[in-house]
Amino acid sequence: MPEGEGGVDFRDMAEADLPEGLRLSEAAGWNQTEEDWRLLLSLGRGRFRVATDGGRVVGTGGTVAYGSQLGWICMILVDSSCRGRGIGTRLFDDVLAHASGLAVVGLDATPGGRPLYERAGFVDAYPLARLQREPGLRGSETGSGAPPPRGMGTECLRPLVAADLEALRAWDREAFGADRGPVIEWALRRAPEYAWGAYGDRGLEGYLLGRHGRRFEHLGPLVARDVETAETLVASCLASFPGRPFGLDALTDQPGWRAALERHGFQERRPFTRMYRTGERDPGRRDTAFAALGPEFG
Repeated sequence: MPEGEGGVDFRDMAEADLPEGLRLSEAAGWNQTEEDWRLLLSLGRGRFRVATDGGRVVGTGGTVAYGSQLGWICMILVDSSCRGRGIGTRLFDDVLAHASGLAVVGLDATPGGRPLYERAGFVDAYPLARLQREPGLRGSETGSGAPPPRGMGTECLRPLVAADLEALRAWDREAFGADRGPVIEWALRRAPEYAWGAYGDRGLEGYLLGRHGRRFEHLGPLVARDVETAETLVASCLASFPGRPFGLDALTDQPGWRAALERHGFQERRPFTRMYRTGERDPGRRDTAFAALGPEFG
């Protein structure tokens, strides 16, 4: 459908549109902060779009570009007063058209959005689920007061610092399948209290990062050699901040992982499906990935 049809126009998203993007994500009950929006826009210059009706922003969407290797479609939002007019479909088509030149394009679909993405040629890769934990839970209530699994103790855990970035980025490139170094550095700088590494005989056995959100603190990415190491990283973070609400987007087909999170008080809030365009495959290594950075970042 041509731009302007139905009174709706599409244009590049600008810095001045960030408050409107935040308004739409807040209205949808999403967790992004203005800092998240600013980073997303910086990673998707020329690939983030807004839909306007009479000059008013009524929709957003874009693609985060990790070099030319991977694009991540995200933040497809439409003002509730304008739904039912096909704006979401047209906006997604517009965003997808601006994702040209990227080797692989993926997204995390909610159940409601999945039919739209299937019609656009995206296919299922694997399931995820948003799990959240309410504040105030302690070890006696969740099981997190038990000794860390497989003998890993707090002496094997330490905060990640700037000097760890090279090793962290190298493993993250392998696990994720693209270089998202600027996001990793941003997360370490914005929420250093959630940046932890687990160390063993082979060196770095796993790492956890996190970020602040409007509704809860988001943990991820979480990459580890095994589920026991992943659980240890999460349990240590929870024990350090028992008064904070936490959420994460877990790869639910990792054996034993959902049960481990439930032991620490996490409960599922909604499912996602990770999808890629037909003929394109997940470029990362799922065997070491336990929690995603988030549906907006991949």
